[in-house]
Amino acid sequence: MFEQIKECIEAYDTIVIHRHKNPDGDAYGSQMGLKRIIELNYPDKAVYAVGDVNIFSYAGQVDSIEDEVYEGALAIIVDVAVSQLISDDRYRLASKRLVIDHHLNDANIDADAYIDSSYISCAELIADMSRHLSYKMDASVATKLMLGIVTDSGRFLYPNTSARTFEIAASLMNMGAELQYIYDKLYTESLNFKKLKGYFINNFQMTNHKVAYMKNSVDIKDKYDVSTFTVSRAMVNQMSGIENICIWANFTEDDEGHIQCELRSKSIPIVDIARKYGGGGHALACGCTVDSFEDADLILKDLDALVEKSENYG
Repeated sequence: MFEQIKECIEAYDTIVIHRHKNPDGDAYGSQMGLKRIIELNYPDKAVYAVGDVNIFSYAGQVDSIEDEVYEGALAIIVDVAVSQLISDDRYRLASKRLVIDHHLNDANIDADAYIDSSYISCAELIADMSRHLSYKMDASVATKLMLGIVTDSGRFLYPNTSARTFEIAASLMNMGAELQYIYDKLYTESLNFKKLKGYFINNFQMTNHKVAYMKNSVDIKDKYDVSTFTVSRAMVNQMSGIENICIWANFTEDDEGHIQCELRSKSIPIVDIARKYGGGGHALACGCTVDSFEDADLILKDLDALVEKSENYG
């Protein structure tokens, strides 16, 4: 797999790196880390990173490019393999497309796809690839990839964190990864962010089988002066770690009227439900976007049924 990716990179003088919409730390870290790796090892290539921005923009700045840049170019898509989730659909204009991902979704785009779900993060996959290919890496690369590993592993808490994860994290530390910088960014919160956490703790609800959930109208982000991403993905785990709650879900209306759905589970696989509604992700952490809160109610019904089945047959 790694050699094929290397050959593809070496075949193109212009490379544009994409990732998924509403990027998390892994999407940003993988994208910006890979960009820096290619710049270090192939200084004659033109490398760009594109997509929407949010609170993780400290990992690196995206580029503003014209459509003409894609002519004869390679588009690399990291941390996502599903077309409707890719930020900036101009990847279709490239001469060739390459997917590097670790989620449980099959690629539905015309691309050479390299997907390995044994990695806890796409950043871990890219770091391992770089080690195997003996690519040059510096402290900047190490910090960006460490951000992806730290966030997608839940600060090394999630059950699929492996010995390899720690081994690669250690190698990045030896390269100069600024772990304190990452944690300072992750754990320094605005007063409004703290207040939003309190709002979640005091207002979440539960289904008959104790699936915890929140439904957030678009005015919540305005009330607390935060982004939709913050209300959606950054808040979902406020419902985690509560006794007798094994699945939790966060439904957030965005500015276009769609409902962003973040689904999490302690141990019951839920990714098939995310897939049912056009999304995907990990077995225990996934998401999708639906058209209405009525659709969200259907998702809750499916999640509740999963818990009921687990109670009856687990």
